[in-house]
Order: sequence, then structure tokens, then C-alpha cells
Amino acid sequence: MAVRGIDVEGVTHLINYDIPEDAESYIHRIGRTGRIGNLGTAVTLVTPKDADALAVIERRIKGF
Repeated sequence: MAVRGIDVEGVTHLINYDIPEDAESYIHRIGRTGRIGNLGTAVTLVTPKDADALAVIERRIKGF
């Protein structure tokens, strides 16, 4: 898994195989795609046990 500070150019797709612990981490992860006016796609795989964490992230990112 990449950590903060790594910048890879040309990332067009990102797949989160686990849900980030908080909205800020989610935003940071998906921000790796579609940089400098380019489009990007982020997919997060979730299970029923992730429902509460997903709801928190969804509420937090509304308006971004």
C-alpha cells in the first residue's frame, strides 16, 4: 500500500480493497487519480460490516 508522500503520475484507476479509517484518508487515497485536470476512477470494495464506516465517509465527503 502506498503511503503519504508518494506521487505517481498517470494514475487513472484506484481500487480500495479495504475501506479507509476516516474520510481524510479516503480523500487522500482517491486524490491519486485524475490529477491536473485529468479524469480518474476510484472504486472502494465494501462488505456489510463496513456499512457504518462507509456512511461516515459519505456524509463527510458531501460537498467536495
